[in-house]
Amino acid sequence: MKKEPQYINSICRAVEIIELFSKLQEKELGVSEISKQLGIHKTTIFRVLKTLEHVGWIAQNSENSKYRLTTSILKASIGVRHNFNLKEIISAEMEKLSKKYNENIILTTIVDKIGVWINMIKSTQVLSEDVESGYTVPLHIGATGKTLLAFQSDEFKKDFFRKHSVIISEKLGKKKLMEDIEKIKKERYSISYSEVTEGVTAVSVPILDDTHKLLYGLTISGPSTRFSEERQLAMKEDLLGISYHIENELKALKSKL
Repeated sequence: MKKEPQYINSICRAVEIIELFSKLQEKELGVSEISKQLGIHKTTIFRVLKTLEHVGWIAQNSENSKYRLTTSILKASIGVRHNFNLKEIISAEMEKLSKKYNENIILTTIVDKIGVWINMIKSTQVLSEDVESGYTVPLHIGATGKTLLAFQSDEFKKDFFRKHSVIISEKLGKKKLMEDIEKIKKERYSISYSEVTEGVTAVSVPILDDTHKLLYGLTISGPSTRFSEERQLAMKEDLLGISYHIENELKALKSKL
C-alpha cells in the first residue's frame, strides 16, 4: 500500500507563491508569471491565489489583474519576528540582572492555569536556591505567583479563589491575598519574604503586552540575608524599568502596523 505524504501540496504551493514575491522583489505578480516561475499549471496557480485572496493574504489589482501581498500577511510576519525579538530582549535583560546582582533570575508564565518557571539564570554564589526550570509556581503565595495572579482576568481570579479556597485559607487567607494582588496590580511589583521558602526574598514584576495583558513574570530571588532594603529598592527599579520598556516597545511596534 502506497504511503500518503505527510504534507499538503496546496499549502506548499501557497508558500511557494508567497515566497516568490520576496525572491523576485516584485510588488505585483500575474498568474502567467507565477506559473512560469514555479512550473505549475495556470489553473492551479489561479485556485491557490483565489484561496489566499479569500483569507486576506493576497489582493488583486482590478486594473491589471495582478496580485500583491496585503498587510495581513505582513503583520503576521512582523508578529513572528517580534516574538523572537521579545525573547531575545528578555534574555538579554536577564543576563544583565544576573551580572549585576548574581542572584537567581527567573522568568515565569501561566500555562493551562498553572504558574510555571520557563527560564532561569542561577546564582553562582554558595548560598542560593536549588531550583530547576519547569518548577510550578504557587499563585497564592510569593512575589512571583501573586504577580502572575494579579494580572489575570477577573474570571480567572474568581475561579482560582473558588478552586483553591482551602489552601488559601491555610496560608494568607482570602482577604489578605485579595488585598495583596490589588496592590500588586496598582504598583506593578511585588516583594515577598519567606512566603514560599523560609529565608528567601523575591522581587517580581509583570511583563505585559501593549494591551496590558500578562505575558510573563520576571523575578529576582535569593537568601534574605543578601536582600537589604537598599538592594531590594535597586532591584525593584531595575525590574520596573525592564517591564515598562518592553511594554512601550510593543506599543511602538503596534503603532507602526
